[in-house]
Amino acid sequence: MSNFKLNLPTDIPWERICVTEDMIDRTVCDKRLPAKWQTSMAVFKYRPEDEYQLFPDYNITYLKVTATLTGYQPLDSEIQGTIDWNGVDVSTIPGLTDLLNSYNPCHGAILQVVVGPHGHKKNIPLKDYPFFMDFEPKKRELYELATDTKEKQSRSIEALNITKSAGSTQSLEILDVDMGGGGFGAQASYAGTGGGFSYSAPNGQWGTKRLNADESLSSRSSDVAQEKRESYSYSTQLSQMYHLLDSYHLGTNRVVFFVQPRPHTLEEPSGFVRGPRPVEGIQEFFLVVAQPKDQKDFCVSLRLDTSHLTKTPILDFERKTDVSELASAFAPIPTKQDTMGKREKWGEACFIKCWDMYYQCYLTHDADDKVYNAPSGFVIEGYSNLINDSNHGSSSVSISPSGTSLTIHAEANGKICYEDTFGCVDCPDEWQKRSGSARRQVEVNLVSTTPTKQVGEEEVLMITTRGLCCCSSLLEKFPMKEFVVDIKPIPANLSFSRSLMANKSFSRGVNPMAEEGRVSKSEKSSSCKCHDSKEEAMAVRSMQHAPAYSIRQANELSEYLKVETLKSLNDPTVKLQKFAETDFFAKQLEYKIIQLKQGREILNTSVVKDIPREALAKLEKHFGKSGKEITRQDMLSLRSTELTRITGLKTQQVQRIKLSSMGVKFQKSKDDK
Repeated sequence: MSNFKLNLPTDIPWERICVTEDMIDRTVCDKRLPAKWQTSMAVFKYRPEDEYQLFPDYNITYLKVTATLTGYQPLDSEIQGTIDWNGVDVSTIPGLTDLLNSYNPCHGAILQVVVGPHGHKKNIPLKDYPFFMDFEPKKRELYELATDTKEKQSRSIEALNITKSAGSTQSLEILDVDMGGGGFGAQASYAGTGGGFSYSAPNGQWGTKRLNADESLSSRSSDVAQEKRESYSYSTQLSQMYHLLDSYHLGTNRVVFFVQPRPHTLEEPSGFVRGPRPVEGIQEFFLVVAQPKDQKDFCVSLRLDTSHLTKTPILDFERKTDVSELASAFAPIPTKQDTMGKREKWGEACFIKCWDMYYQCYLTHDADDKVYNAPSGFVIEGYSNLINDSNHGSSSVSISPSGTSLTIHAEANGKICYEDTFGCVDCPDEWQKRSGSARRQVEVNLVSTTPTKQVGEEEVLMITTRGLCCCSSLLEKFPMKEFVVDIKPIPANLSFSRSLMANKSFSRGVNPMAEEGRVSKSEKSSSCKCHDSKEEAMAVRSMQHAPAYSIRQANELSEYLKVETLKSLNDPTVKLQKFAETDFFAKQLEYKIIQLKQGREILNTSVVKDIPREALAKLEKHFGKSGKEITRQDMLSLRSTELTRITGLKTQQVQRIKLSSMGVKFQKSKDDK
């Protein structure tokens, strides 16, 4: 019996029950290693002893699931062993190795863990299924806190004092008045005469006097601190929560964990970021499984889906110029030994009477034609004149309907006329004496028949998946390798796509995700502009770097990746493929080698040696031309599913034929005849 006790401060003695075996290096110290950057999973298990099983109806088992989330790198040991690297065509090695060694960051993952009864017994009641009693972690959340105190406000200051009192006063004053008066007087004198008497009536104020006074006062008080806050600035608290890990379906036999990268929260100095953040590293989950006691063991199944952003080139038609030969014609002044022309009337001569004067004309003529043939893979889009002069001559330029050739025609005419009528003394002996010349040379504007010039890159969503099934150490494991679930372009109707495509609207290239890259011949015009403007050149240079997103657009793209990853889980039409078996890989490789002159020569050769005879006959019927006329590029324009349906070959055969037509050689297998 184990001496391990759960209550002791020691680690759980985990037992690994299964692991993704394709990430194990089977042969140590050799040159081949498993893929460096692919996801992996492992399941560890521990069941406590019976004395620590506290539930009467269930046995408790602990599971530890580790999922390594990385970017996706297509090159693995299987591809290394399939391709004959010594036989790969020299022109395709750079493009092939670049594609297989490319690293596509992971921007989200979904892990599903399922437990079920052991064996393949049917009609097992659902109540007897094991289930998850608990697990950790259940969630991870990111809280964004921010304080905004950036605004200030102006105000006016008034000299108005307001006190904190209010009231009214009244006064009544009563005054009694009693003021009055009067008088009399007498006057007398002695030793003389005199006398007198005076009298005045009474006057004054009598009664009551009332004095009234009213005074009222009203005041309003306010919080000075609040007034200053509203006048000078404001402070706003912001809080935003982001889900970094969500879990679902606790209590069932299936749990789902969705892992997202941390979003952009802080504003970058430039205002732009490279896109959504990647999520990398080991994610560990602890699960508690409850199983009925009458069952011996249970099975564990895992599926891990990851979303990645990969890049595909944006191709435009290659344009260049060339100079034609000089078409030159010269006709000297004729003599009487040259070609005789018409007899022309010069005028009249008069002496007593008038008569018509005629001259016999002689002609010389010269013409020159120069034919310019467009190089392989190019057609003539137009031309511009380098030399175009004539004197008694003319020139013309014509382009063939196919656009593969251009003809310059120049011709000149000389002329002289001699007097052919007698009797005129003052008439000239020679008339219309002249030589002729014409010269024409043009600069030919060429455009490639297919887009061959990379002007930028476009991001594409790629979803990969892998699974793992294990029941116990005594049972066989059923590992699944990492497969590609879906590859799709970012829709142009989303805001982050519209902002990027605005800089690409000038390009005359095709959609890199389209299966057919053929276009109709461009219209011919002598006024064609074959050089990009400064604005277009700057746009091309900017597109050669990683696209710049605003923070809002990067987070919106991250949300789009989440939605598309969730959609892929239950899509019944999904077909699992290795990256090297997808149409996307074949098209990417085609875009690489078509940029090389030697690569274009490879694609323009016939498919007679690539396809079996019976399948070739069906392909001839589809294209309506002989096998010698069907080029490899014609075949590559078909999707693998369509080519499989037409030829009746297997999908793996079709994919090998596509890659072989581009110079990729394969090791011989047991199935090869």
